[in-house]
Amino acid sequence: MIRLLIVDDHHIVVSGIKSALANQDQIEVVATAGTARACVDIICTMPIDVALLDINLPDKDGIDLCKEVKAFSKNTRVIGLTTYSQVSFIEQMVRNGADGYLYKNTSEDELIKAIETVHAGEQYFSNEVYQKLLNKSRRKGAKQFIPKLTRREKEVLELIAEEYTSQEIADKLFI
Repeated sequence: MIRLLIVDDHHIVVSGIKSALANQDQIEVVATAGTARACVDIICTMPIDVALLDINLPDKDGIDLCKEVKAFSKNTRVIGLTTYSQVSFIEQMVRNGADGYLYKNTSEDELIKAIETVHAGEQYFSNEVYQKLLNKSRRKGAKQFIPKLTRREKEVLELIAEEYTSQEIADKLFI
C-alpha cells in the first residue's frame, strides 16, 4: 500500500485527486495539507511514501517545501503537481529533491503511473515536462553560429548603420 499525502491549498483539487484515486487498492490518501506548515507537521508525525506538492502555497512555495520534506523524511518521494510549466521551476524542484513533476491537467492514469513509478524508486516526468527539459538541454548544447565578417563587410555594415544609400556606399568605398 502506497501512503499518499496531498499538499494543495485548493479544496476542489484535493477532492478531485482523492476521487480519482478512490478505487485504487494500492494507493491510500492518508493525509492532506493546505499549507507548508501542515505538510511538515504531517511528515514529522506519520510515514508518507509519496507526497504530491503544489508549488503555489499560501505560506511557502512548494520548491522550498520539497527540500524540507526531503530533509525531514529521506524515504518520502516527492512529485510536483502544479500548473507552472516554466523550465526554471521544474529544474529547481529537481535540484531540491523532487522525484517527479506533473501538470494539474494530467490524466488519472498518468497520475497513478507517476505515483507508482516514484514509489518504486524511479523518477517520473510527464511527456510535456520531459520535452521542455529536453528542448532546453538541446538549446544549451548547441553552439551558436556567429559569422565572421571580413573588413570590407564590416565597412559596408557601418555605412548602412549610418544610413548611407547604396550609391553613396559604393562611391565611398570606390566600388
